[in-house]
Amino acid sequence: MKTVRFLEKEVPHLIFGSLTMAPLQRNMSPDEGGDIIAYALEKGIRWIDTAQMYGSYPHVLKGISLSGLDRDELVISTKSAVKSYEDMNRAIDEAMEEMNLDYIDLFLLHAVRSMEDFREREGALSALIEAKSRGRIGAVGLSTHSTRSALLLAEDNRIDWYHLMFNIRGTGLTDGTLEEQILAIEKIKARGAGFYVMKPLGGGYLKSMAEEALKWVKDHRLVDAVALGMMSREEVDMNIDVFSNRPVSDEIKDRLGTVDKKLFVFNALCIGCGKCEETCEQSAIAVNIDKIAVVIPEKCILCGYCVPVCPKFALRII
Repeated sequence: MKTVRFLEKEVPHLIFGSLTMAPLQRNMSPDEGGDIIAYALEKGIRWIDTAQMYGSYPHVLKGISLSGLDRDELVISTKSAVKSYEDMNRAIDEAMEEMNLDYIDLFLLHAVRSMEDFREREGALSALIEAKSRGRIGAVGLSTHSTRSALLLAEDNRIDWYHLMFNIRGTGLTDGTLEEQILAIEKIKARGAGFYVMKPLGGGYLKSMAEEALKWVKDHRLVDAVALGMMSREEVDMNIDVFSNRPVSDEIKDRLGTVDKKLFVFNALCIGCGKCEETCEQSAIAVNIDKIAVVIPEKCILCGYCVPVCPKFALRII
């Protein structure tokens, strides 16, 4: 498997994404999720990606504990969507305490929606830069679904790493084309910043061509690393096989081919408040004339970011 240089660490470029096992999606227990993370670490994965919003810090803590690996063998990246200096410092404290870490390798501004949104987070960015100077975090990052934002922020030298949507079909890009996304990434790499991929399977829409899609992204000249959500040992095995250029067994293909997910609205709980619609960058959910939220499946990338904003807990990825 190829490796990526992260500061002083050299780790495999396949990243364990913890969103899919977390409360926003499959809602696994920390014990169940931790077991899968520990299995992935046993198989050689060394980078775990999480976020304050995901609710997966207990899963990561359990997985690291079960693995028995030394902390300095691992890269841990997390994110927060808070905007103020004070809230970001609290988010850093929370991540370190809940995962029992004495530093965070990479801390990102989570899901930047626009330049206006980015400007509103100057306080949070200042907190990250200060934390980096004090050794509390190793690098400052930014994640966004927006191609326009990626293009505008690609040359901001305060950002060390970018976490962007990138897949063979350009699925999920909110305001640009795959060609424009590549242009943004070229700008990022030209100044020596790092880039790791989100949604290499387009939130599941590319599952039928999973091997081809994963091979395309892992071998792309601009890609440093790829974050993939994993919810079972079979998924870990398949992803490691693909990233190690080994054939995937038909048994694993068949088993994973039966797994499907969707965003479900519990109509009896929905009050039509529209908070989910306001939150969704993909315009994949809207309140209809009956005051019920309705999912537009072809636009939904199953990120789950709408789930925690619902005041009635009427949304779930199942």
